[in-house]
Amino acid sequence: MKKIVRQQNYLKELIESQDNQPLTKSALRCITRGVLEPLLDEPEEGVVLHRIIDKAGIQGLLKRLEFSTVVSYDFSDEGGHLREKVWANTEFLCVLTHRFVVILIWDNKTESPHYVRYYSIYNSKLQNEALDIIDRNVDINIKEFQESFKPDRRDNILLNSSLRRMVSNLDEASKDAVLGFAQVQSEKEEEEVSQNIREIAHEIRNQLSICDLYTEIMKKHCAKEGIKTEGISNSLACISRAIKMAGNSLLSLKSTEKNVIKPYKLKELIEISADLTKVYFESNNVECILENEVDTKIPVDENKFSAAIINLVKNAAEAFGNNTDDNVRDGKYIKIKTEEDGEFALVRVSNNAGRIEEPDKIFKEGFSTKSTSGRGLGLAICKKSIEEMYGRLYLEHTGDDYTEFVIKIAKVN
Repeated sequence: MKKIVRQQNYLKELIESQDNQPLTKSALRCITRGVLEPLLDEPEEGVVLHRIIDKAGIQGLLKRLEFSTVVSYDFSDEGGHLREKVWANTEFLCVLTHRFVVILIWDNKTESPHYVRYYSIYNSKLQNEALDIIDRNVDINIKEFQESFKPDRRDNILLNSSLRRMVSNLDEASKDAVLGFAQVQSEKEEEEVSQNIREIAHEIRNQLSICDLYTEIMKKHCAKEGIKTEGISNSLACISRAIKMAGNSLLSLKSTEKNVIKPYKLKELIEISADLTKVYFESNNVECILENEVDTKIPVDENKFSAAIINLVKNAAEAFGNNTDDNVRDGKYIKIKTEEDGEFALVRVSNNAGRIEEPDKIFKEGFSTKSTSGRGLGLAICKKSIEEMYGRLYLEHTGDDYTEFVIKIAKVN
């Protein structure tokens, strides 16, 4: 009986003999395209021998090769030309023409799925080493091609070394580009996180300012005789609700969802918001006018919608300035009014504190009419929040007579 001698994967030994640095698969695809595309763009006499298992990113190129006039042979395990399946994860591309010969061999079995180890020869008599190994394990006469295509019989060591250095440099450049892009993305994401934190901190300050003001009110009530307990109870309820809203804002830092949008009754939302804003009316000696008769549902994030109403009222109250006289209001008012407009619900927040200077800038982040305490975040946050709930926030009118903001949002059945 004839003894069967198994072949060895001598192609892998060639790869190890050059001891090149691992190459990224993206760089390998670039080299493959650089070798094949000129030949396919201007076909000439030659042959392409290939064993390419991982075709990601070059399927179209290989299909062009298949239907071109260039002679090619596929030595994949399923190609039917192998004597033995000994090459496993080793792949190669050999392009032989009268003008140039390129042999590229690589192995996918590396520590990283994104890298390969490789061997390359360009226009060198050393091409015969790789072609002899391939010839021993296929049913195609590779010797014929070796004799037909001999662009340079000299061992072009300098060319081989230079091209390998260029490949290495290109690979390093591509990795630097990827790292640079990743850094830009990281900085961009960091800025977005920082912006998110600033916005949430602003909302928390608004809610905590309610707590602070109600604390002062409680102190005044406690200092007087004959105080009514319901006043303290209401104050405590508002403090509790404000703290809860602040806590929910903090929790949103950990959540992957930006909004929790559900249908809510507009009338109930406005009642809650109005209760929370009463402290601004009391502390600024401003009359509160509430016209809240629309009993429809709107799809919103409860906390962010209430926060927008609170912010609009707070801005309106602060527009009057401080007035230490508890008994005089001088006709000052802030009105919260709900309306229906076809398929939409409207919330109007108006006041008679006077006109807004530079109204075209009020929704821009960083712009503030407050000389010291303003950071120019409130209205920008409100507008963004309402838009995330598929609504609109806009300034409808500002003048010496009154100023009015409108929230317009779709109704739900």
